[in-house]
Amino acid sequence: MSSPSGRTVRLPSLTGMRFLAAFLVFLCHSFVLGYYDRATESALRPYAFAIGWLGVEFFFVLSAFVLAWSARESDTAGRFLRRRVAKVFPNHLVMWVVAVLLALWAGWAVDLPKALPSLLLVHTWYPELDVIVSVNVVTWSLACDLFFYLMFPLLHPLVRRIPVRRLWWVAAAIAATVMVLPAIAYAGLPGTPPLPGQDMSLTQNWFLVSFPPVRLLDFLLGVVMARIVLTGGWIRFGPVPAFALLAVGFLFQVSFFPGVYSLTALIVVPIALLIPAVATADVRGAFTPFRSRALQWLGTVSYASYLVHFVILVHAHALLGGRTWGIVPATGILAALFALTTLASWALYRLVEEPAMRRWGTGGDDPVRKPSLENA
Repeated sequence: MSSPSGRTVRLPSLTGMRFLAAFLVFLCHSFVLGYYDRATESALRPYAFAIGWLGVEFFFVLSAFVLAWSARESDTAGRFLRRRVAKVFPNHLVMWVVAVLLALWAGWAVDLPKALPSLLLVHTWYPELDVIVSVNVVTWSLACDLFFYLMFPLLHPLVRRIPVRRLWWVAAAIAATVMVLPAIAYAGLPGTPPLPGQDMSLTQNWFLVSFPPVRLLDFLLGVVMARIVLTGGWIRFGPVPAFALLAVGFLFQVSFFPGVYSLTALIVVPIALLIPAVATADVRGAFTPFRSRALQWLGTVSYASYLVHFVILVHAHALLGGRTWGIVPATGILAALFALTTLASWALYRLVEEPAMRRWGTGGDDPVRKPSLENA
């Protein structure tokens, strides 16, 4: 792989793909919040949760990849954490307040002792469901992100010390551990057998989905994959076969691996290969379908969209009387709500996220830029 010395390498495709991951989470919540009639929802539910897990898993690995890709040796842990806090907390705080006010306006109970941990993003450290999903449900992943960011200044130097020839072995070991975790959860945590139609227990779900130290493995895998690319160790594996592998893994996971095995076991390797494959295509100037101006813009506001969408979907459904609709009218309503989500996301980005990053995040990580590769 080559890159002219001193040139800046742009990775716009990863910004476009960020929107696609956020859209998968929007679709997941659209399918399970009661907009579709019972028959349609029953048919969609297995795929709905699966695409939601896929979107979040993609975000975790991608976040690590771009942070390792844009890390600078001259940076300090303090400056790094300041930038991450400036990125995460202002949007979160605004939407937390909005969600509480809307809940009170709707006449829904708000248990502040159980809601406050979500304000501080520490609410996923114990398997108590009404704490984990309090106020704005999607913030469980932000609690994991915050832990990742706290660990990154410790983990990244360790990964940089790994000999180049061993990086693939380390990546394989991390991926294998992620794939084995469902068996560990099934054998060691209380729950029911993973039979078709059965859900995992709360403890198993918490351990595999939202317990930050467990999800740190996904993040660490992204750091290692970025290191592989930066040190010239990437294989000739393009975006097309990576997408094909992801599609196969997704279909097998949904069809044959229910219960605790239906989260990330069969998609962690395809995602870990897809992100560097697309990044490498950008470095080489090869075509990808993710660089359009629309996708770049949508990717830029995707964090705001992630925080906004669930609040809009829940309250819009309540305002519409909690009804269900057939597939055509329900899809039309959800398309309108996606447009509303996009508009609200743009407002949150322009009025909160962008000013906060200008004020506190200057000199921060740029997820689409990186100095030329080490072994270019």
